[in-house]
Amino acid sequence: MPAPPSPAKPLLTFAACVALAACEPSPAPSERLTLDSEAPVPGAEYQVTYAIDATTPLLLDLRGGSAGDPYALTCAQDELVVGIRGRIDTTVGALGLICARMLENGAFANRDERPMIGGTTGEAFSSECPHNEAVMAVRGRAATTLDRIGVRCARVRPWVEMGAPGSIKPSFGGMGGVPFTDTCPPGYFLQGLLGYAAGTVNSTQALCVPIVS
Repeated sequence: MPAPPSPAKPLLTFAACVALAACEPSPAPSERLTLDSEAPVPGAEYQVTYAIDATTPLLLDLRGGSAGDPYALTCAQDELVVGIRGRIDTTVGALGLICARMLENGAFANRDERPMIGGTTGEAFSSECPHNEAVMAVRGRAATTLDRIGVRCARVRPWVEMGAPGSIKPSFGGMGGVPFTDTCPPGYFLQGLLGYAAGTVNSTQALCVPIVS
């Protein structure tokens, strides 16, 4: 089980609220029920659907330092993070998200690379979850800066209903700092990253949202 999340800094909490429009109510989830999010069940008379509740985000621990300007990288309210990209050398110099819209059956469509924050030097990297998986954990190394970053993925139904994770993707960056792994609680997926950055990415903080059915 993940450690209890630490209290988020007010500035980052406000940025998350604005970026996700979490202050406004989201559409009510579908009332249909399902037995399987990926394939019809023979003989089943009803199907469950899944929806993202972007109005109740959960912030995990801030990893790294607080120098620089605050940033908030987020997907849209009907999207989840399915990958990360950026630039690295001995630390993470730039960082961006790859987002995809979650369908009612827990699959994903319309993957899209979002703008990056940070610097423009270093080697480019990109890491995406396998087909129909989304990010549910962020891992890496950090101290006063974000030295290294990577993700772990899962399919919606196994993670929501059984807490079963999926693929571990490679991490990128240097070997400084202290290792960390921040995992969204079962039933939650990553919808954004917050932190501080200037010419490099100094910190990151996972923003998780629950999946409801």
